[in-house]
Amino acid sequence: MNSIALNNLSTLKRRFILAIGILVGISTMVLANPIEDRARLTKEEAKELISMISEELELATYEPVLVFDEEGMFEEVQPLQIIKVYDNNDELLLEAPIRKLQQAKNKHLRKLLNASDFLTEYDNIKYYRLDL
Repeated sequence: MNSIALNNLSTLKRRFILAIGILVGISTMVLANPIEDRARLTKEEAKELISMISEELELATYEPVLVFDEEGMFEEVQPLQIIKVYDNNDELLLEAPIRKLQQAKNKHLRKLLNASDFLTEYDNIKYYRLDL
């Protein structure tokens, strides 16, 4: 009698764990949200955002900063990071060298990057693709 009760309890535990796993799987499928069409940017919105970012970060007037190193040679100070955004045809839409942390927190830049897909990061250069 005792072994039957333990066997039933063991079976109930396994079924309970299986039921929880199935519930987690189903809820994940139901709650996973694909990117909605209204969350995507149109070409006009993307061009407007890129022009606003260029103005706010002053990309047209960007000049590399040169300093003397220990040997007396000129050395370029690298920006904190460089953000490159490409479109579907691999055309460069934006190249933004970020020199200050405040520039990285730019709301228009954040909006553009949130609408883009992160591809990779190499040597402080982050690559994104914007599906238009």
